[in-house]
Amino acid sequence: MHAKLNICYRFSKPNNKFAKKFTRSLSLCKPNRLYKSKTMSTIVNIHRQELSTKSYFVNRFAELSTSYLFWQIQEIAWEHAEMLGVGFENLQQDKQFWVLSRLLVKIDRRPRWGEKFRLETWPAGTDGFLAHRDIRFIDESGTTIIRATTSWLVLDLKTKRILRFDSFNNFPFHDERVFDGFAGKVPSPKSEKELVFTPVLLNEIDVNQHFNSGRYLERIIDSYDFDFHDKNRLIEFEINFAKEGIPGDFLSVKKQIIDENNHLCSVVRENDGVELIRARLHWVPR
Repeated sequence: MHAKLNICYRFSKPNNKFAKKFTRSLSLCKPNRLYKSKTMSTIVNIHRQELSTKSYFVNRFAELSTSYLFWQIQEIAWEHAEMLGVGFENLQQDKQFWVLSRLLVKIDRRPRWGEKFRLETWPAGTDGFLAHRDIRFIDESGTTIIRATTSWLVLDLKTKRILRFDSFNNFPFHDERVFDGFAGKVPSPKSEKELVFTPVLLNEIDVNQHFNSGRYLERIIDSYDFDFHDKNRLIEFEINFAKEGIPGDFLSVKKQIIDENNHLCSVVRENDGVELIRARLHWVPR
């Protein structure tokens, strides 16, 4: 379902392979060129997708689970990147790949099992090494029920060097924000509790042969027991993705309870004690 779009932006004097590839994928066009299919539409830099909450999307409360919420954010971001000519396949040709660096999500309510909703996403500008992207979930009444902002890096597959976006002139963006700012820095949790480490599993590894970003979130959510989830619901989370997990790693969740509503968590690797991600969670009574 990938589509080649003509976007009304050009870059001047790109100085890396990523910039050159992005430049090659763009051409001058008339404003507001529209791509449509049965399930999605894109007007210039806004990408939309109509979805419904499938049975395998929901948690035990028959609402969109946190992990599938994350994966839908990730999927529509990747899908739009493909349309803009800088998706997984395009970057792979130059041995480069996107990495999600930071994420902030605020949830007013979650779609229920069978409920239809719309995802919208757009590029929200760049800042040095980071490319920002906003996402919102909209219900059938037109109400925004979930808002998210993401910050992404492009890495060289061989050297792991981060590519800068400073070489771009007029990087595509839509002049609208779901929040006033972007996802920020999450502090490390402090805890003296002994950690229990478990191995990375086969289905936790992604196509880049790294620990899947959504699986970190699953491990954190699963570190809370049934009783806690019965009494509390997650309405906001902020995540910093710091290091790569790989096959053979043993991981554990470290947790600090700031107060009854605010928690800090990290996923820690056993062999070097490094935090692979840090997360700030805000819970309220269910």
